[in-house]
Amino acid sequence: MPLESTIVFIIILGVLVFFHEWGHFIAAKLSGIRVEEFAFGFGPKLARIMKRGDTEYTIHAVPLGGFVKLTGMEPGEEEIEDGFQAQAIWKRAAVIFAGPLFSFILGAVVLLFVGLYWGFPDDTVTARVGMVQPQTEAAKIDLRAGDRIREINGARITNGAQVLDIIHSSPGKKMDMVIDRDGRTLTKTAEARWVIHYLGVSWSFMGNGATVMSVDEPSAAAKAGIQPDDKLVSINGTPVPDGPALLAVIKSAEGKPARLEVSRGGNTLTATIQPGVEWVRFAGAKWIFPGAYAKFDPGVKPSSEIKEYDRIETIDGRKIASGEDMLQAVRSADGHPLNVVVKRGEKDRSVSLRLAAGPAATGDYTAIGLLGFVPAPHMVKRGLGESLELGFSRISLYMQALLDVLTHSSKIKKEIGGPVMIFRATQQSVALGPSAVFWLLGSLSLGLAVVNLIPLPAVLDGGHLFLLAVEAVRRKRWSRAQMQAMQMFGLAVVFVLVILIFASDITKIVTGQAPQ
Repeated sequence: MPLESTIVFIIILGVLVFFHEWGHFIAAKLSGIRVEEFAFGFGPKLARIMKRGDTEYTIHAVPLGGFVKLTGMEPGEEEIEDGFQAQAIWKRAAVIFAGPLFSFILGAVVLLFVGLYWGFPDDTVTARVGMVQPQTEAAKIDLRAGDRIREINGARITNGAQVLDIIHSSPGKKMDMVIDRDGRTLTKTAEARWVIHYLGVSWSFMGNGATVMSVDEPSAAAKAGIQPDDKLVSINGTPVPDGPALLAVIKSAEGKPARLEVSRGGNTLTATIQPGVEWVRFAGAKWIFPGAYAKFDPGVKPSSEIKEYDRIETIDGRKIASGEDMLQAVRSADGHPLNVVVKRGEKDRSVSLRLAAGPAATGDYTAIGLLGFVPAPHMVKRGLGESLELGFSRISLYMQALLDVLTHSSKIKKEIGGPVMIFRATQQSVALGPSAVFWLLGSLSLGLAVVNLIPLPAVLDGGHLFLLAVEAVRRKRWSRAQMQAMQMFGLAVVFVLVILIFASDITKIVTGQAPQ
């Protein structure tokens, strides 16, 4: 598989760069700019495929993409009639923008192709490992992307829901797992680690003590400044070294405000937070927050209108964003049926539900077991219209998530990776199959489109567009000396970033912070 992953990695990088440069090539041809060379690969020239018109098509030694050589690219070459610098600003901008545009088009087309050919994830998961999160129990026992779980504690596994139910219901317990990997059968022994959601915070016991895994937004914990990776020192003055200790503290608090003490970077922070409603029992299901999703308890018969993992959107037209919202809506029913809108997969469904006799049961915490892996999703083919709708929706969500990472410095180091991490992601996708490989290609192409529009002067396409915008405003071209100075600055910044990203990639792998 390492050889297969290496070949796929080279092909992916080659396709990404090729399509980006193809955009510049097409736009230059349409603008009447002479293209001297369209090269496949980098480095020394190996062969000339052909020459058509003024353009030479060549093959170079390093098969990682290619490049386009345009006539008259340097400042001061405005006298070359069919050169780049001789063109109007809008033509030059069009040629530059065409690179990121073609990267975006490639990404969008590939992701839509994945949806049309293999399908889109539904609301269920498979019994295969999709990704192993770093520094977790799953990473410790060497689970890997693509592993198929066959048995847990002697129970035969036929679907992903079984896997989740067994693990989630077994915090702190040992489990023996039989998995298939590349035609081999392996046995792994793991302990489901406690994860307790309390006070709007998911407290993870994957390591020593409790660490903040996530903080609900909005929540009192978020307003108090609690952040992911904070370490829990105590609640109400009581240390909480493990999951059972935290449960004991929660039960002894009896729903009263809790005084948190957490540590962050050697500093200690305190906050007093009122526990909220973490779950509400309604229509035979336990609705868990955040998310308002349904879980069925063993031996409890839920309403036939509800399926496990349905998510409540509204009750009698009232949006349900928290456990408190749901509890208020249920209590106001006064015995009458409730019109409930639930989201099942990608679709909303309206159902009529009646509250059982007596007050609704609630709780201020939830506790589950986790190993630290994400199951591979179950893919379902849709019709053409629905596939296009879902595809563009997912592209929009991906772009929003990417922009969110790039605009928050705290997320860049954790989420952004270079060639080393891309190779690691390629290994994961190869293990999962062709659909994952194509999804990776599409995602990387969308990322390339966005990153190339960063306005780094004279290096990235966004920097060139920025300089053209300034040129249009000042109505004066940049001199050769000015361009050379900005290029030197831009290249220096890129060089430093490449070193930092490469070092970050290696550090993540060596310290076990990289997914596998």
